[in-house]
Amino acid sequence: MARTTKPLTNTEIEKAKPKIDKDGKPIKNTLTDGQGLFLLVTPNDSKLWRFNYYKPNSKKRTEMSLGTFPNVSLQDARIKRAECRELLAKGIDPQDHREQQQRAQQTELLNTYEAVAWAWFEYRKSKRNFSEGYQKDVESLIRRNLLPHFGHLPISQITAPMALKAFKQYQDEGKLEKLKRTIQKHNEIMTYALHRELIPFNPTANISKEFDSPTVEHFKTIKPEDLGEFIYTLNNAQIHLQTRYLILWQLLTMTRPNEAATAKYEDIDERSRIWTVYIQKGIKQDGRGREHKITLSRQAMALLREIKKLSGGKVYLFPSVKNPQTHVNTQTANGAIKRMG
Repeated sequence: MARTTKPLTNTEIEKAKPKIDKDGKPIKNTLTDGQGLFLLVTPNDSKLWRFNYYKPNSKKRTEMSLGTFPNVSLQDARIKRAECRELLAKGIDPQDHREQQQRAQQTELLNTYEAVAWAWFEYRKSKRNFSEGYQKDVESLIRRNLLPHFGHLPISQITAPMALKAFKQYQDEGKLEKLKRTIQKHNEIMTYALHRELIPFNPTANISKEFDSPTVEHFKTIKPEDLGEFIYTLNNAQIHLQTRYLILWQLLTMTRPNEAATAKYEDIDERSRIWTVYIQKGIKQDGRGREHKITLSRQAMALLREIKKLSGGKVYLFPSVKNPQTHVNTQTANGAIKRMG
């Protein structure tokens, strides 16, 4: 007949003391509650919960800690024992399970939204169609629009309601284009995390449907018959000389705002009057982008000489006033034209 173990009581546990050996020295004392659970009373009077079991694979007897008394009560210890026995019934070693959970928690703490956002940013920088100017815009967006809301959180804890609350302010302020860009970059970060198994799914994948979409405004064009009036307005506008040169350079070379603003002297062959623009889209060439060669007109070359006098001919044709080592903002020309009316 199997021996029946009498369950422990709180009174027994509270009164439990170490055993005393024949020399009068305290030694450990074990109080059994049954089904593998016991309380170990150490010589220094600490009371430790232990669970004794056979490992599912090796069938070797072992034991694991379930905490200390009174931090872990008798009732809590029994709940932990039940959880361990449930795992064993499924062939899972409770110690292995605990270690896996601890590793998962540690990984979660390390993989904050901020850490993943910057990991995505570095990954994105290695891909095409991510110019220096665009990189700065995206970096600023991450710092200003995303990190204040989610940066400190494990990325696995980001929820749709959380994102709705964070992004709603942009719709309330009528900044729909900013809202659109912010959600796009946020979901690129979440997709990056999903593909690396940092999250099981992206709960914010369709969040843009909760907000209004910005009205599409096509770029205005200057009709040939209006060009003279535009040049007259430009020459008489109260704008910085560099900005005037930037607008003229863009007109004479028929380039996009970001291409004109980021133009470098090293890409211009004055002898052959060729400006090589590196397009980020498409196949890369030496890591810089697809080459597009623009033949500079006589007027463009004359303007280039004036630009060089103003900028000093160092790196960029149109250096930033605040930081001459970089270029002006890619929207400088457009902003000036809008102010001109």
